[in-house]
Amino acid sequence: MRSSSALLAFAISAAASVHAGEAYPQPAPPTPGARQAEPPAAAAPGEAAAPGEAAAPGEAPAAPVEAPAAPVEAPAAPAGIEVTVEGSRAPPGSVSLSRRDIRELPGALGDPYRAIEIQPGVTAIASGMPYYYIRGAPPGNIGYFFNGIQVPLLFHVGAGPSVIPASMVQRVEMHLGPYPADIGRLAGAAIEAESAPPSDVWRGEGSLRFVDLGGVVEGPMDRDTHVLVGGHYAAGAALTSALVPSVDVGYADYQGRMTYRLGPEERFTVFAFGAYDYLASIDDEGGADATNVLLDSDFHRLDLRYDRDDAAGARVRAALTLGLDQSRGVGVESAQAWKLNARVSLARPVLGGRALLRAGVDAAVDRYKVTPRPSPPSDDEPAEGVEDEPAEGTAQLDESFPELFRSRLDLALGAWADALIVLDERSTLTPGVRVDHYTSLGRTAVAVDPRIVGRFGIGDHVRLIPAFGVASQLPGLAPLPALQIGGIPGGLQRSLQASLGAEVNVGPVNFSTTVFRQVTFGLSDPIGTGRGTNLSTERFLTRSLGDTYGLELGARGALRRDMFFLASYTLSRSTRTRGASTVPSAYDRTHVAHVALLYDLGKGWRAGMRHVFYTGFPADEATPGRPPREHPDRIQPFYRLDMRLSKRWALSARSYLGLVLDVQNATLAKEVFDVSCDEGGCTPQTIGPITMPGIAIEGGF
Repeated sequence: MRSSSALLAFAISAAASVHAGEAYPQPAPPTPGARQAEPPAAAAPGEAAAPGEAAAPGEAPAAPVEAPAAPVEAPAAPAGIEVTVEGSRAPPGSVSLSRRDIRELPGALGDPYRAIEIQPGVTAIASGMPYYYIRGAPPGNIGYFFNGIQVPLLFHVGAGPSVIPASMVQRVEMHLGPYPADIGRLAGAAIEAESAPPSDVWRGEGSLRFVDLGGVVEGPMDRDTHVLVGGHYAAGAALTSALVPSVDVGYADYQGRMTYRLGPEERFTVFAFGAYDYLASIDDEGGADATNVLLDSDFHRLDLRYDRDDAAGARVRAALTLGLDQSRGVGVESAQAWKLNARVSLARPVLGGRALLRAGVDAAVDRYKVTPRPSPPSDDEPAEGVEDEPAEGTAQLDESFPELFRSRLDLALGAWADALIVLDERSTLTPGVRVDHYTSLGRTAVAVDPRIVGRFGIGDHVRLIPAFGVASQLPGLAPLPALQIGGIPGGLQRSLQASLGAEVNVGPVNFSTTVFRQVTFGLSDPIGTGRGTNLSTERFLTRSLGDTYGLELGARGALRRDMFFLASYTLSRSTRTRGASTVPSAYDRTHVAHVALLYDLGKGWRAGMRHVFYTGFPADEATPGRPPREHPDRIQPFYRLDMRLSKRWALSARSYLGLVLDVQNATLAKEVFDVSCDEGGCTPQTIGPITMPGIAIEGGF
């Protein structure tokens, strides 16, 4: 019987993933019955490698590992950026970013989730804003996960640093759709971040930036117990508010994890994390400060997890997650959601090791408590403790949000199964299905979502990846804690996701191309269905038929030993249909392109630059008496240049100190972020130039 490790080694490492430098030979197809050993991965630049791993050039090597003496060889030539052939790849139809891609990508500011912007199919709503349309799916239909736990608010104060520090993230996978069956209740894309395994030695990382201070420390308490603590704090918030008196900002996050080994095959993990954010604008009129709260929220998660991996290749996981989400001052006085999520999954080799069967069940219970804003006083003067009368847009939110977000108890039950089937030495097929039952405010809905993905090798260097699936989701809104539309008004969103991709390896370079189409029935997209200042309930409950189709091109690899590149291009069209009218999405951009170059300059110096280009969105706005046009004009294209320079010094065998300069929009380009239309036409509204310089001092051991 072929072992499951041999099965998986073949199924998920059919091709080499080249980071930079000279390519290692590709692994030969697995021999039936043999166990495949994965090659050691290289440590991220400037970090100490774990025992048995290769250290990047100019970095502190790991503690030596005892090994038989080897014959003395001639000194090797100085190494450039190293190449690794990974033994773990993303599922077919998904893309993966390694730790190196995350931390060295110019303009990403070291944030793990922000680095997905360079991938084909991803369109930011505005330059520097880490909220994306992915294959036409709006931000409210995209889920972000960390170690299988959904994260409600991904970035501090909307566009700041990630609530999950980069030092905890080993890899990020982007599932464009269809995604694995264990991921559900999303009609768009799913972004999964995976933490690095517990370290066998004590290690830590810290960083000091202009506005925040943070770090992570982890290590073994004894033979069976491992702990991790970390967090960030906006230590420079007071300075920011002093430099920009019209802005009041503050944020913090925390992480804590304990892993206990119950036996050779079992472990128990307790993981807690959370974040707090506050952002407000302050107007000084007549000596009285008027505060307009833009974001005031926090969330907390406590995950209890049991894992068992036996010698036969079977894996069992049981997990219970407790959560609390809170938002204040945005459309409602306060919104609170107590969350309980339980899940059990099983993976087991079957058919003599020719397939891997996975199945699971999960349940989510959410208790919402929403307090509407108090009604304004009837006289002209505001009552004591009550702010001035809100502006028109804020007043509309105060009216619509209590209708959309009500106190209630929501329940979701799900079951799923899929099978990774090995057809031959180069091909796999993964059929799956997921079933979900939703209950909210007395209404129920059922979703049955089948999906199938294949990977078919043609020779040693070419793979075809067809995929088709159905995905369903509750009505969506912006990703804000505790703000989920209640009652399932208009039913579920249902998306048909289809794509045909090809991957080609040419030496150390990997090329990919995909044609796709994604059609969503009952799409909930209040910001993409049409531009406008109307914030009534009708706008948030409006449904449309969303249709997105296009071509994606990607390339990555080594141009030489000391130079690595990533490139992507997306040609697409995204439309919204209501009745007999079909108009382009408000964030439809025909062309989106990224090119990034990373350099190893030697002696611990690294540099990089990224070029970002996209064409303009439709210059149109929905106003009374002015219906949207099917073929509107477009705003001007946008281009920006991001740059990164870093230097790391090895202080000892396992410690380092580094300096990083990361600048987003180094060209100080201005961008059109909206349009204002009347009978005479549309006027672009320009913002900027907005640049995000990041200067950081980093250290670790």
